[in-house]
Amino acid sequence: MKKKSQTKILLRGNGTGDLTQDDVEKRAREIAVIRGRDPEALSEDDRAEAWAELNGELLPGTSSTDKNAAGGLSRDPSEPLSDPGHEVVTAEPEEDETDARERLANEGVEEAQHDQMLAARERETRERRG
Repeated sequence: MKKKSQTKILLRGNGTGDLTQDDVEKRAREIAVIRGRDPEALSEDDRAEAWAELNGELLPGTSSTDKNAAGGLSRDPSEPLSDPGHEVVTAEPEEDETDARERLANEGVEEAQHDQMLAARERETRERRG
């Protein structure tokens, strides 16, 4: 008797029934052939990959190691897999960098104040002459 799961298989949008162990074995044999191995000597990895593909966890033709790189896949087989990347924790700036930033900010403020004082003097000078 075939072992059934709750997963439904669709073929071109039409239901073909429940996923059975025979379906998994058939896909596992196909995977073995694709990888150049004897389809009668299936490994647990072949079965696990077949199960994941048939459950929609993996795209057909990808392996579990490709799962992280499968972002942005198109149906075009000539398009390479893309890597969506991962989040990296940024390091806090070291004290020297912080000091340099503060020094640059202070210099900018001092320069702006100097420019404002010069502009004010020029206005005063013009007003006295005018």
